[in-house]
Amino acid sequence: MATKKSPLYYEVMNYLADRISKEYKPGDIIPTQTDIASITRTSLITVKRAVNELVSEGILETIAGKGTFVKPKPLVDNHVGVSSWTDSIVGIGAKPGTLKLTIEKHIPASDIATILQLKARKQTILIKRIRGIDQKPICIMSNEIPANIVPGLEKKPFDSESFYAFLKDNYNLIPSHAFEEVYAREALEEEVRQLNMKDNIVLIIKRISYLEDQTPFEISKIIAPASDYRYRSKQINSSIKDINSFL
Repeated sequence: MATKKSPLYYEVMNYLADRISKEYKPGDIIPTQTDIASITRTSLITVKRAVNELVSEGILETIAGKGTFVKPKPLVDNHVGVSSWTDSIVGIGAKPGTLKLTIEKHIPASDIATILQLKARKQTILIKRIRGIDQKPICIMSNEIPANIVPGLEKKPFDSESFYAFLKDNYNLIPSHAFEEVYAREALEEEVRQLNMKDNIVLIIKRISYLEDQTPFEISKIIAPASDYRYRSKQINSSIKDINSFL
């Protein structure tokens, strides 16, 4: 039985993928489609389909008027249990940083107050940060916590990349468990500007963290470009006794 030959565009895809892996780095421009057609001795239609397939797979990106570039791999934010963004970034061998920081004490929105079980007019501490790697903005992060359980936080030097580490060291507050919600929406103009976004869709990761006594004590939110960010969490079967062996 004769072996079915691969479509011509697929062979061009493999050729380009091989060259990209060996000769190019993220951000590099690749040859024009006309040059690729000449090198591979195929038609522009074939090359265009091959390039479009690699664009859809997230390997290439085309910028109008500039050309086709090798697309940087999306950042993968891995989590097991209630872990911090800093822990996740360090875990992939990168160095997290804070590009902008604001801390304010205020009366929260009613929905925040309800989640944190706060009485009327009770204040929270809101920490907003633009987090990055190598001075490149990666995400916008906010953490909101009742002011009464972190007295004086707004006056303390906030020199820790990990908010959870800061809470443990300064207030002996340790999250026991959390609930998360992940969704996407259209980016706001300020978010596009702050994150230097090319697209206009952001990924939102919202977390409500609890203390061991079931008290909700913190609400956090991460806003990141959907095209450049992947969020992964490891799920554990709570019916298995020796859960620690999986962590």
